[in-house]
Amino acid sequence: MKIATKALATLLIVTVMTVGVAGNASALSSRQGNVGQQQLERLQQHHDRKLELRANILGMSADELRAELKEKSFSQVLKRHGFKSHEAFHKAMAGKLKDELMRRGWSEKKIERYVEKRMKRLQ
Repeated sequence: MKIATKALATLLIVTVMTVGVAGNASALSSRQGNVGQQQLERLQQHHDRKLELRANILGMSADELRAELKEKSFSQVLKRHGFKSHEAFHKAMAGKLKDELMRRGWSEKKIERYVEKRMKRLQ
């Protein structure tokens, strides 16, 4: 994956925030939950322009995902590949981002400290 480590960390923070908000049923109807979802989508589009990360999570190549997205919406592609909702996909993405950061030398403790520190500033 050719995404910068700092970008991966940022995606992880926003993904964790979005999954946390989506996990709260009352927050789904709130504006904040919608803003978090939109922010995550924008960050994905910016940092994952070549669709490498999303394709990797879906178990396919970026070219295959690009071809499918020309014919179907992302929600339809997710359902076709076994994800019931965007929330399930975001949980899988958070796990993939953590694994990638650990592969790049970050420890579990460092990831947790980084996420906690940044989330305090963002809330």
